[in-house]
Amino acid sequence: MRSLTPVAAGLSLCALALPVSIAATNAALALLSVALLVRARSERRLILASWRSEPALSALLLYMGVGLAAALLASPAASLRDAAKDLHHFWSLALFTAALALEPQTPLRPVLGVSFGAMALFAIAQCAFGGKPDGLMLRAHGFVHPVVFGEQMAVATLGGACVLLRPTLQASRSAASLFTALTFTALALSQTRMALLSVLAGFAIVALLEPRARRWALPALLTVAAVGVAWEFIPNGGRTLRALLTPYNPGNPHQARWALWNTALNMFQDHPLFGVGPGGYHRLFAYYHPGKLDGESSWGSAHNLYLHQLAERGACGAIALLVLYATLLARAMRAARRDVDTRALWATGTIAALLVMSLTETAFQNEQFSTLILLVWAWGTISLRPRRENL
Repeated sequence: MRSLTPVAAGLSLCALALPVSIAATNAALALLSVALLVRARSERRLILASWRSEPALSALLLYMGVGLAAALLASPAASLRDAAKDLHHFWSLALFTAALALEPQTPLRPVLGVSFGAMALFAIAQCAFGGKPDGLMLRAHGFVHPVVFGEQMAVATLGGACVLLRPTLQASRSAASLFTALTFTALALSQTRMALLSVLAGFAIVALLEPRARRWALPALLTVAAVGVAWEFIPNGGRTLRALLTPYNPGNPHQARWALWNTALNMFQDHPLFGVGPGGYHRLFAYYHPGKLDGESSWGSAHNLYLHQLAERGACGAIALLVLYATLLARAMRAARRDVDTRALWATGTIAALLVMSLTETAFQNEQFSTLILLVWAWGTISLRPRRENL
């Protein structure tokens, strides 16, 4: 077995750390940065070519630029701190793009499998042995918020399903079956509703690209529906799909998102072009919504990324976000059509799932989760990268 180069080792460490800890992930990203700087002495042309040929980096630069403009036009001292988070996205994507151009054979699948599988097992144990605080079933969460954990497990489940569609060996089929069952169970136990629905969206676009997936469409739908029905009866404090469909009641804490969305729209109406600045939703929430909402007087998220961007970055920011999402999806679909393999299918399904998750959460603004998304996407679009022999 060929030993890992420093760049491949850095990529593998990122994959190992991402489902667990943002601090460990940032340390791995720093190591990967150093490895790439050293490698640039001999492979500068390939690194630069990988960056020049990747339109997603340009789309991310546009998103960053709008965020910077919104910060400067709002409250620079406070907003620039939040706008700086965009730099983390760009740093991560630039590293992954260059590293995978240099080391396309990095064995990320087993590393991600081990990390995701371990976190799924840990979270299942959390629910099994964590008791029932206040009489409610404990939400699986690993070491992060239950919503972020559910979104991680949705991505992992899609990955397992894609491996099952194209297993290379009987052993990989058995391992992928176990992995998919574990991560889907952890997702269900996280009680994250939109993450569950995002799996359907991701699998639907995979089925468009891979005929083998189509015969599994009905079983996937029935499985998701079964989880939704189970949530109606388990003691989860009202975190059910039914709670989203009942008539609006301002006193119902499970319908707080309606008020959060309305607050975001009011901010956008007052600041339509560049919004109230990154982080402005949290700073101005009490002004736009006096009084408490679900026991809280200040909220930092509109729980809808599209509306959140309208509030904080205005129409310009929302357009920049849509350009970025469209670029990621188009590139992933192009890679999948060029070479229908597990990685490309997973990348496409993951971006489709992200589009759905963003309807009720601001997932892309969580550095740990967004970095995971960018790694899966960069790995899945390897076929679009320039090759050493073509330079």
